[in-house]
This record gives sequence, C-alpha cells and structure tokens, in this order.
Amino acid sequence: MTEAQLYLLLAEPIAGAVPEPLPPHLAVQTIERSLWSAEEKSLLKRHKAHTLWTFSLNTDPVRAFIEAYKYLQDLPHLVGVANPIACTAHHARWIRKIFADGLEAVALRTPPLHLWTGLVLVEMELSLSSLLEGKTAALWLRTAGYEQFGLPNLAHPLQDPREIGWIHSLFEVLFDWMYFEGRALQVGDRLEVPERGRYEVGTFLPGVLALIEWAETRADTFS
Repeated sequence: MTEAQLYLLLAEPIAGAVPEPLPPHLAVQTIERSLWSAEEKSLLKRHKAHTLWTFSLNTDPVRAFIEAYKYLQDLPHLVGVANPIACTAHHARWIRKIFADGLEAVALRTPPLHLWTGLVLVEMELSLSSLLEGKTAALWLRTAGYEQFGLPNLAHPLQDPREIGWIHSLFEVLFDWMYFEGRALQVGDRLEVPERGRYEVGTFLPGVLALIEWAETRADTFS
C-alpha cells in the first residue's frame, strides 16, 4: 500500500470540501465501528463537511503518519479524521495532543495504533475444514488497517467481550515486533509471546492471519 486515504471531518467547508456530512455507509464503517464512547462518536457526527485527503506512506509509514498529523493539527475547522481502511475514526483533539504533550518522539517508537488502526468483530461459520485448522471459535476479533504499514492484519478468537482489551494489547505487541524488526508473520510460524501465550499462525481471511493457540513447549519468542 503506497497511500493513506483519510476523510477529514470539518465543522465548516474549506476549499475543495463536500459541504455535507460523510455518506452514511462511510459513517457506519468509520465513526460507528470505532471503539470510542457514544459521547465521543456524537462529537464526530457534528461535522458539516468532509474531504478526502491522501498522503504517501513511503518507506516509513509511522513517520509518514506523524508528519501528516503535524500538518493536520493546524487545519482550520477540523473536527476529526475518518479512516475507512482501518474501520475507525477519532476526534481532532487526539492529533493535537500528540504534539502539545511532546509525545511525537514517543509516537515514533510506540505508534498510537488506537488512532490509525481499528478492531472488527467477525462471526465465523464453523466448518469441518476450519475445525481441522484449529479454528474452534465462532466469534473472532481482527485488526483493520495494518496493511497501511505493510503488515498483515491479525485475528484472535473472542470468547468473552472482557477479553477485547487483552487481545488488543497482544495485537499491538505483535505489530511493534513486526514493524520495527522488519519481519511480518507468515502462515506456519509458531511463536510465544511472554505472558500472553503460544500461537501457531494460520490463514483467517485474505490479508488476515489467525492466531491459533498452540500447546507445544518450543517456539520462537517475541518480546
């Protein structure tokens, strides 16, 4: 993927903007699917105009996002950003917070994935082939937007909604490892993530890898 594609949500139209809110299907895919509270989503829904904005992800997508957000922090009338690829949206104040709090250097080392990527629930039909592959759960949690960073999205079984935070943290650990080590996970890999478990990597959907629990004692260790 060579470009990021964001929709800028605006309180007032600017040059080239569409003087109306996001089309309903995009609002559902981004604002409604995001993990923010109902109150936060209501702030995003107050926008009155929008425009599509793209920028190059070059060879260092994390730095490209930071540089893009540096520009956006001073954009007039910006209410928020919607990212269809990542199935999420967020308020403009989170952009400004990165730079106002001097967190730019931290963001380069620990990317703010809660702003740039999302999570999607997927119901999976349990077939004989899926059971043989170790996919015994009907409900999975998967990432969206990792492809912006040249990485595969990840999926993990979800047995209880209270596990979402824990699974999200596992995804972030693996994102950091893949991105900064320059090695994307592949089908067939076996790994141990300290304090999180052992997994074998399988196929979930095109572009999405499944993390399937693996009971063997020997695996590559990620930290």
